[in-house]
Amino acid sequence: MTTKQGLAHAFRVIARSRRSAQRFHPNRTIDGSILKDVVETSLRSPSSFNLQPYQIILIQSQEVKNRLADNAMLGLGNQYRTKDASAVAVFLADLEIGARIDRIEQLERESCKDLNGVPIRDANYLNVMPIASSFLAGEGHAALWAKQTATTLLSTVQPMPTIEPIQSWSSKNVALLAQSFVLGLTSHGLATCIMEGLDDRRVKDTLRIPDRYSIPLVVATGYEYDYYDEEKADGRDSRETPRLPLNEVVFEDTFGDPMTDWSTRFFPQLEEEKEESEVNVPPTHAAKTN
Repeated sequence: MTTKQGLAHAFRVIARSRRSAQRFHPNRTIDGSILKDVVETSLRSPSSFNLQPYQIILIQSQEVKNRLADNAMLGLGNQYRTKDASAVAVFLADLEIGARIDRIEQLERESCKDLNGVPIRDANYLNVMPIASSFLAGEGHAALWAKQTATTLLSTVQPMPTIEPIQSWSSKNVALLAQSFVLGLTSHGLATCIMEGLDDRRVKDTLRIPDRYSIPLVVATGYEYDYYDEEKADGRDSRETPRLPLNEVVFEDTFGDPMTDWSTRFFPQLEEEKEESEVNVPPTHAAKTN
């Protein structure tokens, strides 16, 4: 197996072994070096204009987890997972990105240089970035409406960006970060559960989060309490939830046109490695797949 094939195989193993944990073993901790590694690596996730419009609150205090579960999480399942997880990551989406543009621009100018100190970023990009990023993110209802109206009219004569509410824009960037975070935890053999069942207002009150932020999601992680160790079928986890077949999700060239047999066309060894990955999955012990 070549290096590229090995990396592709490792990714398939991690992605296919990720499942949403139903319950976690309480009173277990995660080594700090693992959490730091996962967070630092996750922060390499892409974001629009590299603005990184997010913050993470990493909760390990049992007292804080209990308050968050009782005050803000919806449903008994989310409450149990929040209390029992080794750590809970609360992802915040910044709704005032204009306040961070200067900081990002400074980082870009100071850090993006080669070994000889020559800037890597194009000078035109650095000059345009503050203006373009401010325009694309629709802060304020009046500004959003004006930008949407203008771009819709101009779109009839030339390509124009799609202007969306700032909460939607920031949440998309948070989702990229959260997915990397979850896969990073999975690579360390940890179980995870992404939770959206929460009261945004109560989370802010419990964790003293400024109104500048929204909370798109929370990720619980730890060591799963597995009720189903014996429920396996032919080496496969019988609890896997179904996924739509490729021909219902992926189209070729234009909408509705089915893909050709791309597994053999592009990846002739895919099926062989798929069978191997289904056996050699990390011990995440997840009770359900989402």
